[in-house]
Parts: sequence; C-alpha cells; structure tokens
Amino acid sequence: MKQSTSALVLEDYNFWFKPPAGQPEGPPALLNVSFEIEAGAFVLILGRSGSGKSTLALNLVGIYPDYFGGRNQGKVFVNDKHKGLINRRELAAADRFRQVNMLFQNPEDQIVTLTVEEEVGFALENYLIEPEEIHRRIDWALELVGLAAFRRRQMLQLSGGEKQRVALAAMLALEPSVLLLDEPTSNLDPAGTADVLAVIDRIRRDLGLTVLMVEHEMDEVFDRVDSILLVEDQKVLGPFQPREFIEEYGLYVRDSMGLWIPQASEVALELQEKNINLGPIPLNGDELVDAVQDLVPDIPILTQIRQQSVSEPLEIESNQLAPVIELQDVSFSYDVTEVLNNISFSARPNELLAIVGQNGSGKSTLASLFNGIQQPSSGVVLVDGIPTTEYDFARLTKRVSHIFQVPEKQFVCNTVYDEIAHGLRALGLTEHEVDKQTIEYLEMVRLLDRRDASPYVLSHGQKRRLSVAAMVVGQPEVVVLDEPTFGQDFHQARNLMQLLRQLADGGTAVIFITHDMRLVAEYADRSAVLCNGKIIFDGKPSGLFSDQKVMELARLKPPAVYEFSAHISEDPVLGTAPLVQIITEKFNGKS
Repeated sequence: MKQSTSALVLEDYNFWFKPPAGQPEGPPALLNVSFEIEAGAFVLILGRSGSGKSTLALNLVGIYPDYFGGRNQGKVFVNDKHKGLINRRELAAADRFRQVNMLFQNPEDQIVTLTVEEEVGFALENYLIEPEEIHRRIDWALELVGLAAFRRRQMLQLSGGEKQRVALAAMLALEPSVLLLDEPTSNLDPAGTADVLAVIDRIRRDLGLTVLMVEHEMDEVFDRVDSILLVEDQKVLGPFQPREFIEEYGLYVRDSMGLWIPQASEVALELQEKNINLGPIPLNGDELVDAVQDLVPDIPILTQIRQQSVSEPLEIESNQLAPVIELQDVSFSYDVTEVLNNISFSARPNELLAIVGQNGSGKSTLASLFNGIQQPSSGVVLVDGIPTTEYDFARLTKRVSHIFQVPEKQFVCNTVYDEIAHGLRALGLTEHEVDKQTIEYLEMVRLLDRRDASPYVLSHGQKRRLSVAAMVVGQPEVVVLDEPTFGQDFHQARNLMQLLRQLADGGTAVIFITHDMRLVAEYADRSAVLCNGKIIFDGKPSGLFSDQKVMELARLKPPAVYEFSAHISEDPVLGTAPLVQIITEKFNGKS
C-alpha cells in the first residue's frame, strides 16, 4: 500500500518515443524508472544536456505520451486531493493536468493571451470554473508571485522574469499538487532568477506544494532543495539528499558526467584532491568560509569587499587593433519607446566582449544593430569603418554573424549534417573537405550521433550547440551570440566558450550576451553593462564585480566564488582554481 505522504510515485516506468512514419521503434528513452517523492518536497532533476531531463518531466505531467505520442509501460501514481494516491490512468486527462502541471523553459511557449489577468484566468475558464472564483484565484495567484499590481498589464510590456512569474501564477491558479519547472531561470538575469526562486520558496511554505525542477544554476538552487534525481543513460537514480549526492559522486559529477556543481563544493572537492579535508562538503559559500576558518583558525575572515564608485573613470585596456565594430552616439527607438540612448563603444579583433544587463535593458536590440538587422534612430554603426547603411545586407551578414537566442529562427536545412555542411559549401570547399570538417564540428558539439536528424527535433541545448557551430563555420570577422550557453551542461558550456576563445585568438571579434556571470568571470576579456538604454560600465570583469553601484543599478550579481572568496582573500577571484591555490598556500603555511 502506498504511503499517503507521497505526492508522486513511479514503478518500473518505461517510455519509447513515437518513431517517424515507416521507421521501427527505437530503444526506450526512459528505462525501469522507479522513485517516490514526498509531498511538499523540493526536488532538483539533474542530467547532462540531452540526457532526458525534459523527457522525464513531460512524462510526469502526461504530455508524453498523451499528446506528443509514444508508448509507455509501468505505473505513475499521483496524490489526488479527493482520492488519495491513485494511478494516473484512472484520472481523466483534464484532471491529470490539474494534479501535476508544468512551467516550461521559455514563458513565451505557453503565453496565449494579451493581458496578465487573461493569462492567469485562461485555463480556469476552460475548466468552467465560476467567474467569481476565477477572479479570486487570479488575485490570489498574482499575490503569491509578487505581481498583485500587474493584473491589468499587457503581456508585451513585461520583462522576461515578469512573464515567467505570470506563467507560474497561471499554473498556481489551477491549484496543482505537483508543479514541474523546466529551467525556469535560464532566460533570466540574476535579479529575475532571485525573484523566481523566492516565489518558489514562498509557494512551498504557504501551500505545501511539491516542486520538481530541472535546472543548471547550481549555486542558487543546490542548497535549497530537499532531494536530487539524476537522469543518466535512460535511467533515473535517487532521490539523494544534496550533501549525500555531492559526497558520493564528487568531482565525477563535473569531470565525467559534465554537470554543474556549486562553486563552494567545487573548491572543497579540489582541496580534497590535494589531501586537504574541510570535513562535510560545503553546499554554499557560507559553509565553505566557516570550514576554511575551522581548518586554518588564524586565517583572517574579511567582512568588507573593496569597492569602486560608478562615477570613477574606468580605464579600458585595448589590444590596440582597429575596431571591427564601432558605435558613435547611437540611439534606437521602437515607435515612441526609446530603448538605446546615445551609446558609443567598440569591439575589436582577438577580444571576447560580454554584454550584460537586466532583462529588457536593450542587449538584444543593441546586438541587432551590429549587422544591420536594425538601423539606429540616430548616430552611426560602423563595420570596418563603413556605416552599416552603406553595406549590401548579404555582404554585411557574412562579415558579422549573429546567432539568435532562439536557434530555430536560423535553421535552413533538413538534417543536422546539412546545417553545418551548408556554410562550408558556401566557402567553396571540396565535398571531401566539407565532409571532413562537418564531422569535426559535429564531434566538437557532441551531435555526430544526430547527424541525420532534423534540427527541429533536437533538445533545446542541442539546438543551441548546432546553431553556434553552423554560424562559426563561415569564418566571419565578428560573431555575435545571444545567450550562447543557454541550457548547456558544464562540458558543453565549456566546449562552446573554448570554441569562442579559439575564434577570438584567431582574430575574430566575439561579442556574447549573457546573464551568466560565471561565464563573464571566466572567459570575457571585457564586459559592457547596459542599464536604462545606456552603457554604464565598460571594462574588465574584475572591475565590474567590485563596483557595487553598477551591480545594483543593473540588477546583477557576481558569481558565487567572487562573493565568498572576498571573505578569504583581500583580492576576490573570478574562478575556483585561484581560490583553491590561495587556501592551499595558507594551509601549507600553517603546517
């Protein structure tokens, strides 16, 4: 008999995708999956890109196989409010979605109306709930997600983080027992991420809701969850307690499985490799700082981080090469809405330039000016010293390659192989050389086994890797990427960023838009911060993270290692390796 405290139970569950017409069924995507989730738990679902995390989530909510097809075996039990723990097959489809609901990666994928109140009330109307009750639930759900004053707002006026919270409110209004979240923070700036996670904490506290979340952002999430499920090789392992998981798998999680781990845990595990034991593996910076102080009692634990003022002049170390892209007093407006205001800056060869800022600050609009997708309302954009208005658009796009945030917008071929080969053929290479280089690129982005698949059936992370590879094969002078590592595991994010580093070292100017401050810290030569249509900082990442006023204005947050290393060293570091070295030297000095 199942425990009444369980919210979700799987017993020997298997799932096969529906094969293309005329093709035999492939191997199972999920194999012999069994686990039990306690009511009210917060569960993190981990796995490398393409491992099946989203497939698992879509099976748990019933979208597979009920709507997208496929075949399943085994049992899924859900805790119905009235019937207790019950086999999902015994519930009508409409009732299944009220019990277990899902918030997708991109809120745009599930927004169907024009205003906030219509969006939150849409599903309630379809369930024929009484109007008075609909209005009560709209107010209640918006209050939960911190958007009580947004009821009359137009959806088009909202930032990405606000849209995500509206989509979450629409889910909550259905009063589900279990809520699945598929990378809900991946499109959000650091402040938006903090807002969404605070909402999750609030709804769990107030509603006792069971939450399962697929997420790559370990530093913000890992120490908040109750348990972890690991999706690997068609199977699901766990649940594990977070510390149990990190202590059992250690650096194998990062180095062999390619998963992100908290930077505090990473430092402790690296020290462990050097036979320096901090005790239980810390899950966050506070635990690491305490463990280091216990290990080396005379180490000074600092409470103040050195800061510089936003008003101080910032010296930008130029590589002295002529700019490939230069903006001179550029402004841009959509109708009467000004997005960019009198911006001047440049990008040079051999440089990795990160453009950062909160959702809605104009980053993507700025990038669209670089290759003539948009033209400035005033000012001039120069490419190799020539205004973009004087270029033939086709010639300009070959010099400045723009990789959009949504990969599907740029696919032009029917197979993954041809998507890469298309750009190589345009260079006039022989078919032998096209095949050789296509295989090399597919291996680099771990897509060789999908060479004959349609680009549109790939996972989001796989689509992103394909879009990057397909654009850089053309050897442009400038590469502009919007969130290049969105949805990527540790290995693939590193591979993509190393590919961009190689391009920059070979003479390309690489500009990438990101919300991931860890990428900025570890890879960017320079960072430009957009806020309210202006660039308020242009300099090295270390200077950005030490400028508290800029960080607050742009709603940014330094990477975790920068924050907790500031309590151990007078000079905060940008990566875990330098901190490991600092602690090792202090430990050995003590010895």
